[in-house]
Amino acid sequence: MKSAHELWQEIDAREVAEGTLVVWWLYQAGIVVKSPGGAMIAIDPYLSDSVLRSYNIPRNVPAPIDPAEVRLDAVLASHSHQDHLDPDSIVPFAAHPGTRFVGPPMVAARVAKEGVDPARTVPLTRGDRTAIGDLEVRAVAARHPFAPEPVPDAVGYVVEAGGVSLYHSGDTEYDAEIVRDATGVTAAFISMNGTAGNMNVHEAALLAWRMRARVAIPFHYGLWADSAYGEGATLDPAVFVDTYNRLGPVGRTHVLAPGAGIVFGPKGLMA
Repeated sequence: MKSAHELWQEIDAREVAEGTLVVWWLYQAGIVVKSPGGAMIAIDPYLSDSVLRSYNIPRNVPAPIDPAEVRLDAVLASHSHQDHLDPDSIVPFAAHPGTRFVGPPMVAARVAKEGVDPARTVPLTRGDRTAIGDLEVRAVAARHPFAPEPVPDAVGYVVEAGGVSLYHSGDTEYDAEIVRDATGVTAAFISMNGTAGNMNVHEAALLAWRMRARVAIPFHYGLWADSAYGEGATLDPAVFVDTYNRLGPVGRTHVLAPGAGIVFGPKGLMA
């Protein structure tokens, strides 16, 4: 596994060919996306141990990048829960003056609470769009009824450039509205842990199949010890692959490796 410095150096130096997007997984629901124009965004990066304070759950793996080192064009959060909008990373990310923060109103409010100028936040609700360099970002449906910390404004994202589109589910239960908003994307990154207001592995596979994504990718695991996800958690991506294939796939599946750059073209995963 690369060090945090080595991974950031790789991301920063990576040249992205026209008609492709490159993605790196940061565990849980965190990813970095880089475009041909050099735009770099992170979606739902959790890079501290802040959940240890609030829920007594320590991270099980080191943070793959250091928010104090990276220079991103935007940090997107699907909602305001700590493992998606990491409170301890907001100020380090904001130290780079070019970084904006994108997310639902509760996200924008949480970022402002950390002393970040509200002019650097971009509030989005379902159907809203914003441009980040050559990337177009669209907020899509999500449903995340997590009773201890309600987030009624949670969203997912579709990120697109040059005919390549990526869906990021954030945290969500199964909902047909997601299919309406994000059918036919190049790749779908879908939460599958089955606890705390998320789809289980079988529901996640069904959603990917109904979306007709060219590449179906399970995530939202690997950050904590398996037992910390709660009783009944579904954390084995091989089960996702098996369920998807049993449905009669319209695309292919891919199991993520943390820190490995994945290249997507308009037809899906590139060798």
